[in-house]
Amino acid sequence: MNTQPMPGYFFMPQHIILVGASERPHTLGERILTALLGSSFQGDITPVNLRHKTVAGLPAYPNLNKIDSQADLVIAVTPPNSYETLFKACRKKQLHHLILIQDWESLSEEDWQTARQAIQKHHGQELNISVCSPAGIQLPTQGLNTGVLPDFPAGHVALLTGQASVSSEIDVMLRRMQQGVSRHISLNYDLSPTSAADWINRFGHNRHTRIAVVHHNPAENQRKLFSAIRHFTRHTPMIVHCTHAVDDTERAILESLSRHCNFLLTLNHNELSAALRARLSDIKPSNQLTALGNTPIGWLQPIAAEMGIQLTLPSEKSNLQNGYLGSMPTAAHYRSMAAQQLQQNHTQSLLAVIAPSADQNETAIAKMLNHLTKQTGKPLLVSSHVSDGLLHFPTPEQALQTLYLRNIAARLQQVQHEIAPAKSGRLKNIDSQAVTAAKDNSKRLAAALHLPTYQNGNTYPLVKLTFRRHPQYGTIISAADLNRTIAILPPFTTLDTARLLRFADLNRYQDAIEQFVHSMNTLVQNPELFNVNGEIILNISSNQISTDVRWPAPPTSPSHKNSKPSEKTIEQPSQPTADGFNHRMQAAAEFLRYSNARASEFIRTTSEAAAEFWHQKNNTGKPKPVENVLAPYPTDYPSEIRLKNGQTVSVRPFEPEDAEAKQQFIRRLSPQSRYTRFMTRTNELPQPTLARFSKLDYHSEGAWIAENSDGLIVAVSRFSRLTRDECEFGITLSEDMRGSGLAHKMMQLIIRLATQQGYLSMSATILKENTAMLKLAEKSGFSLMESEQDKNLYQAKLNLLSAEEKSKEKFRQ
Repeated sequence: MNTQPMPGYFFMPQHIILVGASERPHTLGERILTALLGSSFQGDITPVNLRHKTVAGLPAYPNLNKIDSQADLVIAVTPPNSYETLFKACRKKQLHHLILIQDWESLSEEDWQTARQAIQKHHGQELNISVCSPAGIQLPTQGLNTGVLPDFPAGHVALLTGQASVSSEIDVMLRRMQQGVSRHISLNYDLSPTSAADWINRFGHNRHTRIAVVHHNPAENQRKLFSAIRHFTRHTPMIVHCTHAVDDTERAILESLSRHCNFLLTLNHNELSAALRARLSDIKPSNQLTALGNTPIGWLQPIAAEMGIQLTLPSEKSNLQNGYLGSMPTAAHYRSMAAQQLQQNHTQSLLAVIAPSADQNETAIAKMLNHLTKQTGKPLLVSSHVSDGLLHFPTPEQALQTLYLRNIAARLQQVQHEIAPAKSGRLKNIDSQAVTAAKDNSKRLAAALHLPTYQNGNTYPLVKLTFRRHPQYGTIISAADLNRTIAILPPFTTLDTARLLRFADLNRYQDAIEQFVHSMNTLVQNPELFNVNGEIILNISSNQISTDVRWPAPPTSPSHKNSKPSEKTIEQPSQPTADGFNHRMQAAAEFLRYSNARASEFIRTTSEAAAEFWHQKNNTGKPKPVENVLAPYPTDYPSEIRLKNGQTVSVRPFEPEDAEAKQQFIRRLSPQSRYTRFMTRTNELPQPTLARFSKLDYHSEGAWIAENSDGLIVAVSRFSRLTRDECEFGITLSEDMRGSGLAHKMMQLIIRLATQQGYLSMSATILKENTAMLKLAEKSGFSLMESEQDKNLYQAKLNLLSAEEKSKEKFRQ
């Protein structure tokens, strides 16, 4: 893990060095210096220019070594052939944070390669490099603009994009809504070793930010990216916006990830605009909408129905027919009819459609309705070409889209609170040897996996469930009929099974589908049992369910036994040109081989450049299969723990299906035990808390349970993320296990897993009266300090690296 200070400097810089600052018109150095000096930024700016002693009236220096004072941030706009010298100077001056800004699209491939090699060589613990598009970074609340785009108005939207044009598009969108930006960074996703996930982690919780928009980067590590998104959305809503081509399967995967990580997904400009309005406005979710218009609007009903919205078009005998007020109502009459509908008990929200009219009173109507909006507690959505604001829309379709996405956001929040039912007792575990023996026989494989009878070539099923590997997101199960596709992601849970059953009313095949999901989970956990490039399919028709297997195509071979490929087609393995990078990679390989517990530490220290290189190769040099986007359950742990009294308990990772068993465990505790553990008087965990504790992201958190011989939980240990460097632990023990040594063993399990995940420290807040936990913490190596906020509490903290400093220093050397 990167041991640099948290890069709050990027959001509170006091001194910025601009390398390549210039007065020459239209150069990047001149445009960015003009942006910096033209803003209200109150910090110091130091130009670096080889030829001039002053730039824009500021003292300039020929190089970094001539600058006496330290800086929070270095911004470089010089060409890539200067990077090697620049990076060495930054490291010598102990300038830790560097942002490279270039008009990358205008540079040659040779320039890109030069930049890539220098960045890979120098990015790491001593120098953190981010590569930006010309849009750079903007912090409107601090008056900071380090890019070529106009100053964004200050507001409540955090932006993270991969292209300047996307940043500009969103800025225009927000201005039309009379909204602004809290913080913004536009990376070059192809070159930046500091990834979108890294920057999401750096955004953290900010009082100025009400929503974040992240431009999806499909090329970076998807597990790390969506783990960061999941943690972020626990405190701030997020929109994930895709600009690349998304097919039905990828859309289904991203929608499944939105359920896991609680974000809104948008795939085009109109969806993004509607999502911003849905999240920034105070509009409440509603499945019912009343509509009025000075133009016929009956055509909106089928569009609303597709979005799950019941559109009511009111009628009155004299002057209102199916929501139509006539083509030339006065502004006062339109307002009167709108107010009348808003007063109806059955009206949850109102859509007013204003079309241009012969008497050109569109503006007057819009102003009247805007005044009415301030006097009603119900949402009033206005579709008009002449008004701006969050709930003023250029088209009625976008108003419907906004309400639809607000409903989606509400449903996603409900999904976060769902509890996974316990696993069925009817499930059959597969025999690994039987599966291995049936690898070349589809019929025997289906039987070994306890699946329905094998039948080849059912080409017209009503529903098809397919287990396969996606090249970008790893293993999935997709469900498709003629109109829709959904996907579930491993580790598969009973909630996933329930979603498959609801997809096409498949309850009559519940046992078969539950077994299918269970067997596929086993294949995910044991990938050697089935070729990752194959497919296992359940074909479901109205009265039949069968299994099909698609084996991967064998590699093609030359048509003649003695034929050889042309020498011109033989590709030599490419070698990095920088010797230092080669040396670093070799050292990394040795480190990963002998110190698995600290693999995450190295990866997060050298960041994406080294991590991606080694994660994509195995020791034969062949590409590794892409990892699953959701982290698997841990596998390296003792299955049993022997206690001091000679008894044994079984140990395993906490799974979502353990939620109800954990609730029962909490209920069996004494009132005092519950109080010391949760610091509140409670008989059980509230459902949202239980759901959050049960749906773990094993990329950045973890939990273990211990069960006695009766299968009852007797201990739970867990840790969750506080920051990217620190996690918080909690341990709950049944009364009959006190003094057995189990608590210490459970503590060691979470310490080990947190260390493997790359955390630097572990902490907890403990009641002073909880003497048993205080003794356990001290025995486990934690330091204890009285809380500064509450005299009844202790703060316990453990440095997770203290036992490894010597080996870490040896590796660095």
